[in-house]
Amino acid sequence: MKRFISIILVTLLTVVSAFANIAEGVSGDCNWVIDNDGNLTIFSESDDIADLGTWAGDSAPWSNYRESITTVEFSSPVNAKTCACMFKGCTNLNAVYLDNFYTNEVTDMSYMFADCTSLEVIEFNMAMSAQDEMFNQSRDNFLTGSVTNMASMFEGCKSLHSFYLQNLDIHSVTNFSDMFAGCSSLENINLTENKNANSSSLTAINDIENDIDDIE
Repeated sequence: MKRFISIILVTLLTVVSAFANIAEGVSGDCNWVIDNDGNLTIFSESDDIADLGTWAGDSAPWSNYRESITTVEFSSPVNAKTCACMFKGCTNLNAVYLDNFYTNEVTDMSYMFADCTSLEVIEFNMAMSAQDEMFNQSRDNFLTGSVTNMASMFEGCKSLHSFYLQNLDIHSVTNFSDMFAGCSSLENINLTENKNANSSSLTAINDIENDIDDIE
């Protein structure tokens, strides 16, 4: 009888656990969980920076649940090898917190936030206010010196209002095409003061700023 009760309790705990989160999984050396509020948390139980793993095309590990995601947080140090299409199509994603997210090996950030139509906030410190300048904080994690492709990175982010890029290293980027296409709410963009841009990058981002002026 006791054994029967134990089996029932284990079964009930398994069922309750299954309904506790929308989805969860493993990618590389990392775990990821989407809770019932849509918060995607990516983490590792290791004390070292954990490898997030890679994926092909539009197949990030959580892509089947993209419409359920409302926020993204890295709760422990995570190292990415690619960011292409990472959160593409997360239409209910409102805020991304990039603390603990290391990208120094990433070469491709194309479509990273494409079609995130609700995205308003991208922050490096969860203690910052929403008014702090995006991508303009001193940091050692979100490094982009190896990135060559930022095409359509924010395409379709129609709720994004401001973007600051002064301290983002874009000297290696060769493809900026459609980076902000469809960002119909974008009112404030500051790219040309970037000190980490080469002449061809400056030409490309000047074209981007002109495109944003045309939107306004």
